[in-house]
Amino acid sequence: MGLRAKDIVLSYSAAKSLEELQTSSDPSSASIVRRIRALKPILLADCLHGEVVKGERIPKALKDRHGLENLFVEDLPSFWRFLYSIVRDRGERYIVVVEIVDHRTYDGWFRRRNR
Repeated sequence: MGLRAKDIVLSYSAAKSLEELQTSSDPSSASIVRRIRALKPILLADCLHGEVVKGERIPKALKDRHGLENLFVEDLPSFWRFLYSIVRDRGERYIVVVEIVDHRTYDGWFRRRNR
């Protein structure tokens, strides 16, 4: 059994991206949305499911914008990425989805890093 989370919360930018994907007529957008929906029960049951981004590799832009102390990444269809953080509030664990981004945006944040 994994590390459980009480709920999943979307940041403003993640909610905006999800809304744009849901209203897009592009078929790849529909598959991205399906995968995001499928991730919800997986992440609630095991919030450590995604790939860990080590602290020193978290891009400054994301740290500054979201005040991140930890970051996890899930791959989505069409090379999109789902970035989330785990936070604690009153003894409960929550997943905060900080960004849902395309490959170009993701690479812009991580490109100066050695992979």
